[in-house]
Amino acid sequence: MKNTNLETFGNNYPTPKIKRILIPLFTAENPSIQSGLKYFFPENPIIDKKTIVGIEANIQIESGIAGDIRDAINSIVRQGVADSLFLVFYNENNEEIFYNVPLRSLFTIDPLSSNPNKLQKRIKPFTGKIKSRSCYAYFPANATIPPIEKINISLTFFYN
Repeated sequence: MKNTNLETFGNNYPTPKIKRILIPLFTAENPSIQSGLKYFFPENPIIDKKTIVGIEANIQIESGIAGDIRDAINSIVRQGVADSLFLVFYNENNEEIFYNVPLRSLFTIDPLSSNPNKLQKRIKPFTGKIKSRSCYAYFPANATIPPIEKINISLTFFYN
């Protein structure tokens, strides 16, 4: 009998579970985002034990009128900042499995919309096991980024 509790998304993998995590792009020493620094993901044993089948970025629209998500305390990464931000994913053997993934690639602008800021949600089919505390986000050393304080990346992981 087929399990009807599983949801199937754009990559056609059945995904019974999702987990959203916030990755802070600040530290006590550096409250604003800076280029050339690695911002490591928080350790998440749930994600580490499962096979990831998709990743989605959640973003706040620049205008502030319509946003996907906003934390009560800190801002979620904005569209303009996401253009310069890259992610690196490692597995349990400390091998890079996804390298230089542009955060911008985890969401897309709706090509049929006249509004250039209207996002079309897509789940990107990244498949593999990751070790969350080894994964990180970074801005390249030559990136020009605005001085924004206490900002987070919000990623949703779809896993089995």
